[in-house]
Amino acid sequence: MVKKINLISLILLTALFATIVLISGCTTGAKEKTVTETPTVQSTEELNPAVESSSANYMMKVSWPRDENPVPPYSDEEKESLVKEAKQEIIRLFPELDENTLDNVSWGRLYYSGYIVPAIVFSDVLDLSKIDERIEIDKDYFQNDPRSVNVVYDPERKTIGRYGPDGWGGDNDDEAIISVEEAEEHALEFYKKMVGEKYYEDHKDEFYIARHDYDDDLFLDLDICTTYEGVVYFEDHSSINYDMRLDTINYYFDTRRDPEALYNITTLSPEPDITIDEAKEILEERLKENNEGSKVDVEYCQRYQYYNYPNLQWLDVPYYMDIEDGYVTSPLKLIWELPYTTPNGRMHYGIIDAHTGEIIDIQF
Repeated sequence: MVKKINLISLILLTALFATIVLISGCTTGAKEKTVTETPTVQSTEELNPAVESSSANYMMKVSWPRDENPVPPYSDEEKESLVKEAKQEIIRLFPELDENTLDNVSWGRLYYSGYIVPAIVFSDVLDLSKIDERIEIDKDYFQNDPRSVNVVYDPERKTIGRYGPDGWGGDNDDEAIISVEEAEEHALEFYKKMVGEKYYEDHKDEFYIARHDYDDDLFLDLDICTTYEGVVYFEDHSSINYDMRLDTINYYFDTRRDPEALYNITTLSPEPDITIDEAKEILEERLKENNEGSKVDVEYCQRYQYYNYPNLQWLDVPYYMDIEDGYVTSPLKLIWELPYTTPNGRMHYGIIDAHTGEIIDIQF
């Protein structure tokens, strides 16, 4: 009986010891994994966006980048339906276009920031708006050179990606009939109509409005930039060129991506671990190293052609993103963009990771 009890005790001790070793081994493996595993992306529903993503069991699928002319993935019947849909949207936004000139249609491409998608191209569309005013500005306008525009429609996102003439300009003798402030207000009204009033009202506090610093009192260039957690995206925005001589949209370009896909890969903390001053020190030290140890005189400035643009940004440029077979394998980086000039007058850009201090790029 004693031997039997001792045998049972030995078996229990052996099982307990094996369990302890197994638990210990699993714990060690888990610790090593959190240190060495490359972060992947979780959805914003599963992850607090203010907390840095460390691991996930899947990668985020996106429709970009594409570096070749994409083939429209539609049947002939679908193409016909999409062209009809595009025409309706064009006339809704630009009711004074000549609808009879919307028949010069082809399938082409639409460039977003670093990727392209199939698009419907309407060429040489006649713009009948402000005819009297245009003739007053240019006597030869209607008789010899009527304004025609091209319109590019993205059937996947069901939005106009590009609208405007091939080129434009103003005579120095022309005069603006509205102020810059009025032009900005009218441009935003058009944008509200473009994206839909509900979307605009739901997101208007998230937009960052950036004006271009052109020495031009006839046209206003405005960017409506996307932000997330209070930080602006490097490239995700819509651009409006507004004609202050005629009080009308002159040119429109949309580089916004699918918001859900973009937000789902923006999962790092929006709070930088590296201050902007520390980022500048990192940049200047690298410039010094590249200059054989001699200090480089730099003068920090605004992003080229902008009155004001935030230095802290999400780096949503596919060139700098980790993308494999259409999957984003790590979150967008939070960066300090540091525009600066050197004594030769040239503008350069330093891009510094705002969490790690890594120099991502120095653009010359």
